[in-house]
Amino acid sequence: MRILVIGINIRHIAGSASRAGHEVIAIDCYCDRDLSLWAKETERLPREGWVQRLPSFVQQFRPDAVVFGPGLEEATIQGVPVLNNPQEKTSQVSDKLWLARWLEEKGFPFIKTETSPEGFSYPFLVKPRRGAGGVGCRAVESAEELSWQEGLIAQELMNGLPASVSVIGNGREARAIAENEQLIGLAWAGADGFRYSGNITPLSRSQRGVGEMAEMAEEIIAGLGLVGSNGVDFLLTEDGPVPVEVNSRFQGSLDTVEMASRINVFDAHLRSFSGELPQHPPRPRLTAGRVLLYARHDLAVITDLMRSWTADVPEMGSRILAGEPILSVTARGSDRDEVMAILKSQAAALD
Repeated sequence: MRILVIGINIRHIAGSASRAGHEVIAIDCYCDRDLSLWAKETERLPREGWVQRLPSFVQQFRPDAVVFGPGLEEATIQGVPVLNNPQEKTSQVSDKLWLARWLEEKGFPFIKTETSPEGFSYPFLVKPRRGAGGVGCRAVESAEELSWQEGLIAQELMNGLPASVSVIGNGREARAIAENEQLIGLAWAGADGFRYSGNITPLSRSQRGVGEMAEMAEEIIAGLGLVGSNGVDFLLTEDGPVPVEVNSRFQGSLDTVEMASRINVFDAHLRSFSGELPQHPPRPRLTAGRVLLYARHDLAVITDLMRSWTADVPEMGSRILAGEPILSVTARGSDRDEVMAILKSQAAALD
């Protein structure tokens, strides 16, 4: 098939689609160097006015289907099949307040979530009601630190290991294909707070509640009626797994899921729209990791950063502002400790 993939950053989706044997047209905001390795044609997506451009992209490239990636999940387009969850479903699920209410109603563990900080004991979390990647999420320790504005929610602050489950749904049933450790706020990678920093796949089975977490993720995705590649973020607490949010789209863990096992996530995603689910969860053959490196200060890319273990590589001459992602480093190994050591070494080698 000729697949048009459009989003803020879509290299991971384009790569999976290409490895599945499809002809990929990729349009995103970065046009990183390695995007062209996977796409027959690439084009830069304008930060503004992209909604008006969508019909012209379809007319220009004449794809068999469109996939909307991160940042464009709620986009709509006419005249071509769209391999995403329906816009209204995605909008609903990405509302963290709505999701917390739904989880409570359906009898799942949930995190207390309100539109006002009143009634919360310090410390508690403040985050955007809609958003991803931990952007804008912070812990508030006292009333002096509280700065409230429209669009925020307050959440109970829970302790636990950040994790996620990658799930394929067909609208009625769902199958977990990987359990992942989520890496959050890695200081050595230039991240802080609750900023998403990457993944390790698989999550060690020595962690309590991993099997329960996978079953719960399947029930949640099936209960929400979601199709294709979806993810459920969790905290693995002493009392068991607690769902945090649902990503009704391809997730950042796609790379490590495919590296650790023999599944092609895009192929499984495509088949789900015909009702097909993977017969069995893929067995991990190794441990894989991916870490995003963030700029600690404004910088210009003046050296070639392409390596066998880098991804999302910016063009020479690119200017990157403090706090923005520079690129990703990836690693394979026999266990988590080996993979993390390799990732740290690779990050240091790029300094």
